[in-house]
Amino acid sequence: MRKSVILLLLCLWAPCVFAQEPEKVFSPPQFFSLPDDITPEYIDTVTVPKLKLNDYWMVGVFGGVSLEKGFFNPDRYTNLYLNYPSFGISIARYATMFGVFPNMGTELGVMMDYEGYEFKEYESNGKTYRSTTDGAYSAVMRVPEAFLLSHFHAEFGDHFKGMLKIGLFGGYRIDVHRDGPAVAPEHLNGFTEHDKRWSYGVRGGLGFGLVFEPVEIHIMGMAKWGWSPYYAPDYYSPYYYRYAYPLNFNVTLGVYFHLSKRYGRSHRELRRLARETLQYEQDGDIKR
Repeated sequence: MRKSVILLLLCLWAPCVFAQEPEKVFSPPQFFSLPDDITPEYIDTVTVPKLKLNDYWMVGVFGGVSLEKGFFNPDRYTNLYLNYPSFGISIARYATMFGVFPNMGTELGVMMDYEGYEFKEYESNGKTYRSTTDGAYSAVMRVPEAFLLSHFHAEFGDHFKGMLKIGLFGGYRIDVHRDGPAVAPEHLNGFTEHDKRWSYGVRGGLGFGLVFEPVEIHIMGMAKWGWSPYYAPDYYSPYYYRYAYPLNFNVTLGVYFHLSKRYGRSHRELRRLARETLQYEQDGDIKR
């Protein structure tokens, strides 16, 4: 009986204590305090910038070499045919897709490239042979192109990035030079009536970049598979279908300049930047 009375008195006494000192019981712990001159009215006037991860533009130029190796049917023995310079300019837009994936981008550009082929000698039955097309052992064409690429990138630290690009290209073969023992004089530096002039297909490759804001240095290895043949597939004979498509490789060095501010390389770093933005210096000014 005595214990029940004591417990009842404690239950009646506790609310009285809480009511007398509400701040000690119910107030949440205070982890920080603002300077005296930071009033609620002042806070209402502060605009905190909304940062977006890897959301920026850049423009640059690139140059390098082009390696040609045509894709033939029937199969022929071909060399990698080196031509240079291959050069161009492009603009890239990085953004976060769906607000979740910060590794996406789009690249639009133009470049001067090459297409062509060079047949190599081969032996058969003790004899040496070399294929020709229109009497030529080799042919090289200059091709101004425009391209649109999806640009995937992954950041590794503050100054290194890996890149994957894939997309489409289109161009026009503006001139040609052929070498061979039986090339007609008018075709040494001119197109035939069965040559195709338009070029288009798919382009893609891998590379890496060195980042020293606001400048990036890109080293890329790209492959190009043309979908427009060098010449009409059935021009030689209506009874035998033969074709030749461009298969090219490019190695380029590019220098790009940021057109807008680049914030963060990962969600973790973006959170750090946000915390720094909201921190106050001892004099009451916001760090920018």
